[in-house]
Amino acid sequence: MAKSLLIVCALFLAVVASVTAAPTPKKQLSFNLCKKSDPNLDKCLKTSVQSIIPDLAEGYPKLRIPAIEPFELPSLEIDQGKGSSKSVSIDLKLKDVKIMGLTSTVIDSLKIDVDNYKLNGKIGFTKPLEITGQYTVNGKVLVLPITGNGPCTLVLHDPVLELKEVSGTPNQKNGKTFVQIKKFELRLVSVKKLNVKLENLFNGNKQLGDSMNSILNENWEVLLEELKPAFEEAVGAIAQDIVNKALQKTAYSDIFPL
Repeated sequence: MAKSLLIVCALFLAVVASVTAAPTPKKQLSFNLCKKSDPNLDKCLKTSVQSIIPDLAEGYPKLRIPAIEPFELPSLEIDQGKGSSKSVSIDLKLKDVKIMGLTSTVIDSLKIDVDNYKLNGKIGFTKPLEITGQYTVNGKVLVLPITGNGPCTLVLHDPVLELKEVSGTPNQKNGKTFVQIKKFELRLVSVKKLNVKLENLFNGNKQLGDSMNSILNENWEVLLEELKPAFEEAVGAIAQDIVNKALQKTAYSDIFPL
């Protein structure tokens, strides 16, 4: 689940970095440039990025920006014991992950400090985020053991992400300033509900599997609390990598002209 939201966290910078890139063969990339001197720069940038989110469904390979509908990940691991919950302690590994719903991203707020290369904001969604993949799990939930492997589906309803701080460091190349992100700190602020379905628990024992899925869904808040620290750490790391790949292609002055 951790990497499921990483691409929307990267949207703020990765999309902005694509303004001078060649368009994909299938569609034109239409992006309203925001001048550094604009007194309403935050509003301009928020509007511009929001308008382009649907066009990111297919991605932009030349900037190494992957497709986001669905967004695919080869693997995801959440280590045991990183959360604060004493009721849940699990090792959860996912592979062949797909995430649906990222084009429903809504930018609630955005604030950028152009001169100091900093950004913060808040992101919501108009649709649930559905994560599917193949899982393996070991650990305990409410003192009950949990083991299994097979298909899984996780659905997050109304998740809200806060970008606490995204900050970069400038460097000169060919007479222009380029920026690389050194810090990508985010927080999962809220989720209205988390639905969990893990198939083939306990070597396919349907009765035990159905009971455990019921327990997980009844105690989803406890489960989410355990997963949050690893979630936030993984999202930040992967989003930082995606953004930096995009920023390698575009000078900072081209992103924010005077």
